[in-house]
Amino acid sequence: MQRHKKANSRHKEQQRSINNNVISFKLFYEKNKPLGLIETITFEDLGPVEAKIDSGNGAYNVLHGLNIAEDNGHITFDTINNKSLKKKLEEYIDINIGSGNIEKRPVVKFDIEIGDKKYPGTKFSIGDREANEYKILVGKEFIEQLGGLIDVSAENNLD
Repeated sequence: MQRHKKANSRHKEQQRSINNNVISFKLFYEKNKPLGLIETITFEDLGPVEAKIDSGNGAYNVLHGLNIAEDNGHITFDTINNKSLKKKLEEYIDINIGSGNIEKRPVVKFDIEIGDKKYPGTKFSIGDREANEYKILVGKEFIEQLGGLIDVSAENNLD
């Protein structure tokens, strides 16, 4: 009988622990809502644009740009939504684009919004993404700022 009471007590304790963990996870999930694989980013300069979330991209976020030119500490380029932009050059980074090929890309800052949160001065490298479905790629560092969770079956989770 004593053994049965101990086992029953241990089972109730385990059940309480499981319930607390489920509640904790639910609160964590609600507080740290995961990103969808595709999220809408609103750029002050470009308006809302769909972006692909890519945890395999260890570099900066990438924005599609062509006809890139540097002039007096600024970069001009043609980009999405038929826009031509001029932005202050922050730096250059080397990107391994595969097969040992290195591409030197300019980096600029944008004020962006995702869901109801604003992220001023977010860094984006500018590169040719003409062949890609999504003209914006969100990289690992910024994903961590957004909470680091990704639900690959979802889109626009943060709207």
